[in-house]
Amino acid sequence: MKYYDQHTHSAFSEDSNEDLRNYYLCAIRDGVDYVCTCEHFDFETIMGKTWSADFDSAIKYREELKKEFPNITPLLGVELGYKPTAYKVITDLACRYPFDIIQLSIHDNNIIDYYFPEQFGDYYETLNGYFDLMLDGVTNFDNYDVLSHLDYGFKTCLFINKNLKLSEFEGKIKKILEVIIKKGKALEVNSKVQNKIYEITNNYDNLEYLLKLYKSMGGEKITLSSDAHEVKFYRSNFSLYMDIIKKNGFNKLSYYIKRKEYFYDID
Repeated sequence: MKYYDQHTHSAFSEDSNEDLRNYYLCAIRDGVDYVCTCEHFDFETIMGKTWSADFDSAIKYREELKKEFPNITPLLGVELGYKPTAYKVITDLACRYPFDIIQLSIHDNNIIDYYFPEQFGDYYETLNGYFDLMLDGVTNFDNYDVLSHLDYGFKTCLFINKNLKLSEFEGKIKKILEVIIKKGKALEVNSKVQNKIYEITNNYDNLEYLLKLYKSMGGEKITLSSDAHEVKFYRSNFSLYMDIIKKNGFNKLSYYIKRKEYFYDID
């Protein structure tokens, strides 16, 4: 099998207009056996509303697509945005549907949306708070499989200071990695975030630093995802990032079906 893209978004997510069917066409094109979207659930965003996918309709549409694409196995995922005020609702949602994979993400803290550089103020202080919130999430919330885009907020800070290094936050990052390693969770390499970091810095140094640190601490579980919101980014630069992941000591990638972990050998 080819490694499938475990973190994509379709029109069932608030910030995508892509028809889920188009991912099936991409899977056929690339010789992939599975299609998985991880639609957003972000409770009470600072934009004034909860981003909640209609998972009932998403499941129904997957059943319809089975008729047209009988050789593609549909998988259902969710990307849960963590913050303490969301703990109860994401706990309930995680148990409500038959998810194949649950991604845990940090997107906002009720005051700052970490996507927007203009909201950061003192960017160094804000990024420290971002990692503190992430540590709180991985420590206190257990029902997930993958910690998504650890460097999401860091990427935003690079728009403010392109010379910033992920290693400047090593103390906080090590605490986060210690928790996910102990709990048996996977660390995501997110090609959307990495592509943007490369555009800003013209290097992969920060990714390699993170992979080496994770490996040195005993981390073994890595996923690779595109975080595509449009099919043109589906499996974006997977070959490149597999090479970087392998170069830094990892010979396999994790993937999930019905919340069970499987492994893919990197060529």
